[in-house]
Amino acid sequence: MPYQFECSNQNCEFLIRSSSSEEVRRLVRAHVRTVHNGRIDPVDVERGIEQAELA
Repeated sequence: MPYQFECSNQNCEFLIRSSSSEEVRRLVRAHVRTVHNGRIDPVDVERGIEQAELA
């Protein structure tokens, strides 16, 4: 089942989906670092990862 993460910052449209939860974690950290010039707590990443339903 694929995993997804959607950025919660206002006006940010970042959404990542992948079959690998590790890839989602890595790309979320890279997104926050490059786009928002910050860091994200690993706990917040885990809270934000959802299992995506296939249509």
